[in-house]
Amino acid sequence: MTRLHDPISCAALAYLAIPAFIFVCGWMEPPFALTISVVLAVALYRLNLQLPERPFEYSAPALITLLILACLWAAFSGGAHLFYANTDWRTRDAVYADLILSSWPPAYGLSDGAPIVLRTAFGYFLPPAWLSHLAGIVWAPTILACWTALGVLLFLLLLPLPRQLGWRLPVMVLLVAFFSGMDYPAIVLVHGHTPIFPLPLEWWRKWTYTSLSGQLLWAPNHALALWLGTGLFYRHRADPMLPALGLVLLPLLLLWTPFAVIGLLPWFAWSITRLGIPLRSMLRSSTKAQWLTAICLSGAVAGLFTRPSITAHSLPLVQPTTGNVPASAAAYIDWASSYIQFIAFEFAILALLLRPRLAETRQALALAVGILMLLPMIRLGPSNDWLLRVSTPSLLILLLLTLAEFESPITDLRRSIRMVSLAGVLMLGAITPGFEFSRSILWPRTPPNFGQSLVEQQGGFMAPNYFGLLDHAFLQALFKAPSRVPDGPTRQNLLPASMHRPP
Repeated sequence: MTRLHDPISCAALAYLAIPAFIFVCGWMEPPFALTISVVLAVALYRLNLQLPERPFEYSAPALITLLILACLWAAFSGGAHLFYANTDWRTRDAVYADLILSSWPPAYGLSDGAPIVLRTAFGYFLPPAWLSHLAGIVWAPTILACWTALGVLLFLLLLPLPRQLGWRLPVMVLLVAFFSGMDYPAIVLVHGHTPIFPLPLEWWRKWTYTSLSGQLLWAPNHALALWLGTGLFYRHRADPMLPALGLVLLPLLLLWTPFAVIGLLPWFAWSITRLGIPLRSMLRSSTKAQWLTAICLSGAVAGLFTRPSITAHSLPLVQPTTGNVPASAAAYIDWASSYIQFIAFEFAILALLLRPRLAETRQALALAVGILMLLPMIRLGPSNDWLLRVSTPSLLILLLLTLAEFESPITDLRRSIRMVSLAGVLMLGAITPGFEFSRSILWPRTPPNFGQSLVEQQGGFMAPNYFGLLDHAFLQALFKAPSRVPDGPTRQNLLPASMHRPP
């Protein structure tokens, strides 16, 4: 049996790849499913052989501690329904239940003879949905909570945390969980009032960069892929096999959230440029199976996700954020003032306190700051997902550089002052996730919304980011015949009494 060269990286890749195997086997016709599954398995096997040797260094007590902390952090995720779940979970619960109660691919009727299928980024939900279909939907929240905790644990293992148990390990994990921009002082200083406890703090301007705990509580379906993808990139940023990693990793992330690919591409390009790998060597370092996986998996996912929607056909794909082109000098000054306030409190003050000693980390800091400054000037689609998701890899790089700062020794008074200032900035930022946790604990527990189909939950509106027409002949041959999602009385008959939709 082949030994794992890097057990943590292999486990993270397996976690991200499991939804892809389930997707091709559940959605596609058997010949295509078998072919892509075999090619993907070979690509992952060959990638394991290319990974540099990194033995598992965590002691058993440290691993147990990380597991406990990961479970505690994941317990607050809305899908677990152990506490109050933020309002977005009504929609995510409906997606999750539709995947559990339906044969795949799930469909919502016909439009001009073409099936209306679910085509959102559902990679996060596929493994727990499959297990919940086997075990019964009553186990769905528990299974989703365990799946989330596993993803959080793998993310923590990818970080440069202490390998032995001591006081520093839980403190560093708390730093990760409470890492955020300084939203509370921004509201006080910019708007002149204290926020209402424990309402969300992050929308104090027209833009927002979400804290890690905010991402986990509101949208782990996006967050975990972004976290693990960035963690894998950073772990292997200086390894010659980085192009092969990108070739396998990025198509896997498409199924979780396409924004992860957009957010990570600049970082892969930067590292490959730094490594100075010639194009010919890059092509040779990747196997045929890895190229086939990238082409087949990306094509299948993109083919599904880019199908035309039922409504809002005319929505522009790219548009400037409102106010990016001010109509007057006064409007321009107002926009510039808002922008400067936003970047200052969200990341610029923190970045100024980070002064990496190595040239590589200084370049990483400059790239992260540059990306985070640019993103508010671009808007993709009608919602703010572009800013929320694409910013995450760069915010995680700032987190990694912050962790490195606390690992370095304090040698003089100037560094002592800087580290105290850095700790102060982090403590002010920690108020934001503190509000998130407080709301989850203090507000009434939210039961899962499994009694409504996605269409019913949306009030009959077919949102373009959830529904698409399977109207292309090739895709109809590639995918299995869609199955109608149960709703109404049929759905109620499939659920235990405790999960019935209220009248």
